[in-house]
Amino acid sequence: MVVSVLVIAIAAIAYVHPQPLIGSNRQPNTAAQEAVPSYQLAAIDFVNPATGWVVAELFNHDFAVLHTTDAGTSWTRQLSGAGGGIGEYARFFDTRSGVVVLLGLHAVMFQTSDGGRTWSRGDLHADGGQVVSADFIDAWHGWLLVQVSNLVGPITEVLYRTVDGGTTWLEMGDPVTAPDTAVRAVFADRLHGWLYSLSSAPLAYSTADGGATWHRIALPPPPGGWPAAPVGSSGPEEFFIAARPTAGEGVAATVVPIAPLKGRSSDGATFRGYPPLTVRSFDGGGSVMYVYTTFADVSPYRYTNILSDRGQVIAPNAADQLELSSLDGGSTWKKADVPLDYGAFGFTDAFDWWWIGSGTWAKSSDGGVTWTGRHPLGVLAPLPGSLQVLDPDHAWFAAMAGTRPMLETTADGGYEWTMVSLPPITP
Repeated sequence: MVVSVLVIAIAAIAYVHPQPLIGSNRQPNTAAQEAVPSYQLAAIDFVNPATGWVVAELFNHDFAVLHTTDAGTSWTRQLSGAGGGIGEYARFFDTRSGVVVLLGLHAVMFQTSDGGRTWSRGDLHADGGQVVSADFIDAWHGWLLVQVSNLVGPITEVLYRTVDGGTTWLEMGDPVTAPDTAVRAVFADRLHGWLYSLSSAPLAYSTADGGATWHRIALPPPPGGWPAAPVGSSGPEEFFIAARPTAGEGVAATVVPIAPLKGRSSDGATFRGYPPLTVRSFDGGGSVMYVYTTFADVSPYRYTNILSDRGQVIAPNAADQLELSSLDGGSTWKKADVPLDYGAFGFTDAFDWWWIGSGTWAKSSDGGVTWTGRHPLGVLAPLPGSLQVLDPDHAWFAAMAGTRPMLETTADGGYEWTMVSLPPITP
């Protein structure tokens, strides 16, 4: 099945009346918080130190967009409804314009040009496929990655691009070479982009023409080389590769080698999905699904507090993942000596990286290759992928205090942080 050109039909203009929600970063209303269900965070995006949005997912799978203009002292709910089947993508470009995409089989895009007071709604028709990723660099230029399940043959992907804010979409074809699979497209500007992919070799995908053509770039092996499938395995080795731009010519790539299964041994695994990184293995008696966080996570907050079901294990981080850094657009790479496996990364520019873990932090001035010693920091453990560095002084990240979502912010380069409470949300 070939996916036809995506067309956004502006079905209706939804005039959403903002609802004021009071949340103090000094004295949160504990009684009010406990009176309603807690919720997960699906996205956080600040355009300046005071103005930002968060997308929340309630436990009935509805979503809500909250907005602040005073650094979290007060919040307004601007948009809500049934959530996406895969998740939600949000990007705001300034204090007035932004986009929210509900990912999945019945994808929907909301747009605002007045700071969220009103929104337009458009259905994304994928002809049976599901939108697995969205990325916008401004209000006009964006990309959608659609996965299509064929009745015969493997799942395929089609990339679409818009240059008019989603009024029309141009089909760009499959960005990867079979048997590889693309799971996310990320762009630095109108021309340069990278993929998250499941690859049959340690190769990253990049484009320099807006996604029309893609090139595979070999990644350097770790000491000891890349793992190889042992004799008798169910298939060849695979590599989950997540390459994304940091700033300018900077690129970060996370590589997770996935050894194939060999009989019913617990030593192998098969890739099942992203996000989050999910693999299937055996525990000696049955199938087990492992769910991991990775260095590359951008908005996995909705998965952080998943309760483990029978046959599913939530692991803190993917084993043996390798982080690589490039300062020249992927021409050369160096191993990034990350402080710990679990934490959140942020980038001021291509050279200056921040890393925050549970009560500790570190900085790098050479693109993540070397780091300052880890210093104690009185903050909650950040949700992977949530650290947003606005400038050398200001940053935000998300965290969970038990079942309550929280934000932390700094105005002095990360030395002192302020905890910001988020308000309760009624379904």
